[in-house]
Amino acid sequence: MTVAQLLTPQPYSPKSTGETVGKHPLNFYESPSWFTTELLRHVPLSGVIGEPCVGNGAIASLLSVWPYTKQMWTNDIDPHKAANYHLDATLSDSWDSLPECDWICTNPPYSEFASPIIKNAYRKARVGVAAFLLTSFLEPCDDRADFLQQYPPSLVLILPRFCFRKDKRGTRWATDNVTISCFVWDKRATGQQIIIRPKSQILGFYKNPEQAISQERAEEIVRAIANDNYTLY
Repeated sequence: MTVAQLLTPQPYSPKSTGETVGKHPLNFYESPSWFTTELLRHVPLSGVIGEPCVGNGAIASLLSVWPYTKQMWTNDIDPHKAANYHLDATLSDSWDSLPECDWICTNPPYSEFASPIIKNAYRKARVGVAAFLLTSFLEPCDDRADFLQQYPPSLVLILPRFCFRKDKRGTRWATDNVTISCFVWDKRATGQQIIIRPKSQILGFYKNPEQAISQERAEEIVRAIANDNYTLY
């Protein structure tokens, strides 16, 4: 049987001035640092962690300084991204070539690509999956209804909106129609929880990439969370 890739790398050419701005190649949008740090405040990931859609390493770089990370591996379908592997995470066969892990933590591409990646990640992870997804992922659509019914998330961390990209004219930062939530499937959990996180309570919050804090400050926040010391923030 021939299995077709859902995600196919395409050459990228920057938009010229005045041209409308469309979606990014491979649906790639870099996660703000506070996605990861806010997750770690509520779910202290540990052990071997895999990042199957690493991009430029926004999540992996912070998990690498998290003291409870024993080891980490990374993957990205884009061969131009720095990663340990370059496999299509939508394909179940790809995961046979990825190392074992306790946790999967990722911000996968959305649209039709998210569901197969999450299902594959859930099967792979020994302990659980933490993924940043549109909150509408809870909708029992055909591609995930059975999975969500059988394996509902143990935690949904609902986050304030972040502007990943500018509008179609490239003049102002725009948000998606639905905010992002961090979905956690902890296989050890016995209940379910929803936590709402206003921006005023998020360490190192910023609204768009132009306002981003430095990598050094983000790493300081990771260490502060690990030490349960938020007084400087």
